[in-house]
Order: sequence, then C-alpha cells, then structure tokens
Amino acid sequence: MKFTVFATISLLITSSVARRCANVEVPEELRQEAARFRALSASSLRASITGADALRKSGGYNDPTTRTQKIKLYIHNVYINRTAEGGYIPNSDMEKQAKALNEHYAQTGIYFDLRRVTHTKNATWATCERDTPIEQDMKRTIRKGDYGDMNLYLRPLQGWLGWCTFPKDVVRGSDDYWKDGCDVLQSTVPGGTFFPYNEGKTSTHEIGHWLGLLHTFQGGCDEGDLIDDTPAEAIYTDGCPIGKDTCVGPAYPGVDPIHNFMDYSDDACLNQFTPGQTVRIYQTWDRYRAPWKSNSSYTGY
Repeated sequence: MKFTVFATISLLITSSVARRCANVEVPEELRQEAARFRALSASSLRASITGADALRKSGGYNDPTTRTQKIKLYIHNVYINRTAEGGYIPNSDMEKQAKALNEHYAQTGIYFDLRRVTHTKNATWATCERDTPIEQDMKRTIRKGDYGDMNLYLRPLQGWLGWCTFPKDVVRGSDDYWKDGCDVLQSTVPGGTFFPYNEGKTSTHEIGHWLGLLHTFQGGCDEGDLIDDTPAEAIYTDGCPIGKDTCVGPAYPGVDPIHNFMDYSDDACLNQFTPGQTVRIYQTWDRYRAPWKSNSSYTGY
C-alpha cells in the first residue's frame, strides 16, 4: 500500500509537466567537443543523412555506400514485485521497445542488436536515484558488454521519465564505466500506461544523449544544441503545438523543432532527427565509443 500511494503521487507530479529528462546539464568536456565537431566539415564524414525510405530502398543496413552502425543492446527490467504497479514488464514489452528504437533510428543508420533481456527483482535498485552508491551497485552487478554497448534499464523511476549518461573518456572498471547507460520509466514502452509518453520514444530520446545529442532547446536561441540545422528553440515543447516559434527574427529562420526526438513533445508528435544530428551521432561515436570495439576480446556483430 505504501508503494501504491507513493507511486501515485509520483505519477501525478511527473505527468503534470512536460517530459522530464534528468539530462539538464551538459558536461563541459562534451560541450567543448560538440563545438569542435560543429566546426568540422560534414563532408569529411561518411554519415548517413538519407531518409529512412531512401535507406530501405538502397539495400538497408548492409549498403556499403551508407554509414551505418550496429550497437549491441541489453535491456534490463528492474522491478519491485511482479506486478505492473511494481514495475514489472514482460519480455515482449522489452522486445517491442527494441523494435521501436530501430524504427526511430532507421533514418540515421543506427541499428540496435538486441542481445539479451533480463529481469531483476530488487526494490532498492528499482527505485534508486541517479548518481548514488545504490545505482552503482546495481549496474556493476547486471551491466553487460563494454563502453560501446547500450544497457537500457527499465524500472519504476520516481519523478523522472529517464536519464542517460553522455559519452566521455573513461577507464575500464571505473565508476563512470559501470554507470554508463540509460535509465527509463518502464511504463513508457510501446503500449505502456504512461500516456502521452507510451510509444517508446522516451528511450529514443535518452539514447540520443548516450550518442552525444543535446536537447534541441539546450542553449536557447543563440547556442541551441550546437548543430547547425536544428532550428533555434528557446524553451522545450509541451504537447504538440504546431507552429510554436520561440525564437523570432531574421537570425532564427523556421519554427521550433517540435517533431525532433530531442525535444520534450508528446510521443505522438516525435518522428525525426536532422541530418546534422546524424552527423553528430557518428562524430561522437567515433570519438568516444568506437575505440572500445577494437579490443581483441570483442567478437564483433
């Protein structure tokens, strides 16, 4: 009963505002790298900036003319008890989430290769806050793969829809190495109960941070997300207000990117990454995560 009351209060708090992502501050290291990436010529990168339809027509993920990347995916359901209220979701829901990720990231050439789903009953882990010894203990125990593999923890978070670690230089076995990954409210999976965020796009948004993307509104009108083709946006989007335009004037062409996965719009409103975001994903991947794939212990895809 105590958990039910607490969860209900938390649900009311969370759903009374727009999408709540805990990645509100960008590490200075990543900000500096993002500014450097912005200055690089996009033509020097073999990033896929075609649309999802063109990618399919060209032969899919194996087309050698298109930049693609497979990423091993491990999804962990950490729950209080074997009920929906306790945070439990079946394997089928985790598989639906993996499928949704690949649909959303198809336009970038990123493909998530689901390797394993796990269930862990542990009430302390299930509701722990970020950057705590409890979180560290959980991830040291159940995390799989290395720094180039995605670990997605679906659990009954309190007060947040999700958060994710930004990429950085880490040492194997360090706290930052083990903490790497994304934590997402389990009821945001496709068909989940947390309307209007129940199409699996919270995980898409959070993994965007893991791949080096910032919020579209991160630096306001003048700095933005440090990607040139993201329209300027002063504040996050709530709902799906067509025509929303918070940065006006000749210096800020276009309306707010309310359909961008890195905004806070309702799930039904989100459907795109920009070509510049695709370039940034591969810039960041090559800088921080690709080196881990050269380890002799790594067996490939």
